[in-house]
Amino acid sequence: MRIILLFLLTVGAVAAQEYYFTDYSIEIAPDSRGRAVETVSFTLVTVSGNISEVEFATAIPPESLEVYDTRGRLQHFQEGSSIIVPLRRVLGDGDIQKLRFVIQLPEIVKPYGNSRILTTSYVADVRVENFSFSVRLPEGSVLVSEPRWDGYAVYPVPDRILTDGRHIILRWHRSTLEPGDRFRVLVMYRGESRSLLPLLLGLGGLVAGALATYLYLRHRPGIQREDPKEVLRLVLREDEQKIYDLISERGEMLQEEIVRETGFSRSKVSKLVRNLEEKGIIEKEPYRKTNRLRLKTQE
Repeated sequence: MRIILLFLLTVGAVAAQEYYFTDYSIEIAPDSRGRAVETVSFTLVTVSGNISEVEFATAIPPESLEVYDTRGRLQHFQEGSSIIVPLRRVLGDGDIQKLRFVIQLPEIVKPYGNSRILTTSYVADVRVENFSFSVRLPEGSVLVSEPRWDGYAVYPVPDRILTDGRHIILRWHRSTLEPGDRFRVLVMYRGESRSLLPLLLGLGGLVAGALATYLYLRHRPGIQREDPKEVLRLVLREDEQKIYDLISERGEMLQEEIVRETGFSRSKVSKLVRNLEEKGIIEKEPYRKTNRLRLKTQE
């Protein structure tokens, strides 16, 4: 039996589940010219039947493709618009096989005024467990604020933000994808001169209330590969930062105490608290006639 892997292509769900994927990882690294290297790694688990080869298809024909299993590189050949990858052995009931695809894609990043837009999708045709997706932007890139979209042009809001000292890295995670589920990413960014020290990172959803902002200072001492607390504190909007700083200093606070100490109205504090909660920065629990607030633990 042949299975079909569809990257960047929308398809419907299949009726019979004869296999599924675990530890499915997609990593995309665009370069300054708009081309990108996409690395797809996963473990194929056979439920029933026999699987002898994998069929690979994309919405954009790749410039090059390399496929590996745990023993090394696999051969592949073209069949119409698809690429066929024969496996070293036929997989039977309960067998597993780790595979890795390294794909060179031409110009998946499109110009948008003075900026660039990267948009791509993955649609599950079978169940996927432990799904992760990451985008590593070109060196010196900065995410773009898009007022017409009421926030920063990243969708959906990433679960984590990292840096390797030169690149902004955005990561998303889903515990499961069911057949037919679609995971789509949109990132708008532009390149900046290396003489600019601050890189403004905006993380904003195109869904109501899901806005978050982070700042990464490329040469700021003390910020290593990841410092979520420091990064968050630096870039929150002014009113949000006041609440964040108060909770950070005290460990936890009552919402009513924030009203008294900031001088904000109850409705304003309620809105700011809701925003911070939706961004995953704080958490609250009911306490008498108010709420107890604390910083959310960062993984």
